[in-house]
Amino acid sequence: MNRFVVFDLDDTLVDSTAAVDRWFAELVEERGLGDGALEFLRAEAASPAPPHESFGKIVAEFGLPETWEELRGIFVHRVPRLARPYEGAIAGLEALRRSGWRIALLTNGTEVDQLPKLDGLLDLFDAVCYADDEEERKPHLAAFTLVADRAEAVLGGAWMVGDSLKHDIAGGAAAGMRTIWVCNGAPTPADGPRPDLVVATVADAFPLLHSGDD
Repeated sequence: MNRFVVFDLDDTLVDSTAAVDRWFAELVEERGLGDGALEFLRAEAASPAPPHESFGKIVAEFGLPETWEELRGIFVHRVPRLARPYEGAIAGLEALRRSGWRIALLTNGTEVDQLPKLDGLLDLFDAVCYADDEEERKPHLAAFTLVADRAEAVLGGAWMVGDSLKHDIAGGAAAGMRTIWVCNGAPTPADGPRPDLVVATVADAFPLLHSGDD
């Protein structure tokens, strides 16, 4: 058995989406934005508008003193620091290490953006790859090859665990890995990449990995 597993970061090991909501709550409280502000911010976050448009609308709606660029800068700095590991993530990684697994992190992000999210997690990985600082991002094979090389491991028969069907599941499968999709309550689409296993949370993935040790 290949005891090598690669994890995604955002909304797999840490609650990045919830961190955005925490920042919205902070903004509403700190600026005294009033009733309905949180709902407005949440709706804007769910829209497909580009950053200049979304942050521009927020500035205009509440009469904030910042430009949209300045507000986005506050967002980019603060949100990663509000991300928290999911329940069971740290304990699960520690248990894998005790069992002799090699563990890597492969995230589509820069080190500057992602490192603040790794408090309490960073030392649990044999290798970390911030793909936006490299030549290729997930789902490109080169990203998976790079992180395996850094972990001194091989991809064939290893595991990829992540929440993105496109980046984690399709990318991992194309690299010869077995895959676990952390669905976070989302239904499995009728079309598209098919994971080997589906779990609701990352905590549910660890017993499945350990089951292969038996």
